[in-house]
Amino acid sequence: MNSVPTENHRTRVAAERRERTRARLLQGALQVFSEKGPGAAVIDDVIALAGMSRGSFYNYFRTNEELLQAVSTEIGNELLRIIDPVVQQREDMVARMACGTRLLLHTARKYPLLGTFLARLAWPAAAPHLQGIQFLGRDLQAGIEQGQFDCEIRIGIDLVMGTMFSAASSLAFEPLPDVYPEAMVKALLKGLGVKEQAAVKAVAAPLPDVTLEENSILLGALVRKT
Repeated sequence: MNSVPTENHRTRVAAERRERTRARLLQGALQVFSEKGPGAAVIDDVIALAGMSRGSFYNYFRTNEELLQAVSTEIGNELLRIIDPVVQQREDMVARMACGTRLLLHTARKYPLLGTFLARLAWPAAAPHLQGIQFLGRDLQAGIEQGQFDCEIRIGIDLVMGTMFSAASSLAFEPLPDVYPEAMVKALLKGLGVKEQAAVKAVAAPLPDVTLEENSILLGALVRKT
């Protein structure tokens, strides 16, 4: 009678062990991609950081590209879980855009490894891996329909994403003043057609402190690096 619970327990333990191993690989990959860029062959470095055999690695990922996609997707999902619930508390689309972009830049500043990864992950090549683009499109489209943004949707997406990747690169590799995220987002809003007074008000709104989840691969990678 105890065989079923025991088997379920073993299955759960095996699944948890596999998930921990996968997370360790993603942490190592995030670190290496941040240092070498997405075009580098990183599998050997990741295997060394994870302390596992090549055969074991291939149980999880088959190619460099598959590993990069997994890291990009996981980072994108982590950022969405942190940022989008805060963004959706704002009904005004200009406030939403300012909130989301500022939170992203402040997170990149607080966690430099994120900034260097985003800087290496060039736009638009990163587009297929980033889940957040659909949420950006959602708010841009609503703002366009409400007359708050004066641009076509494709132009808006390219303007926001290009600016965010460029700004992340600047934060990662240059000493910048504390006001940089707000100044950059103000300029971005004006590029989307937002008036000066509304842009100033949007970037002055208070933001919550950014805290990563306990199981974040970014947080894990930072702990491993130190």
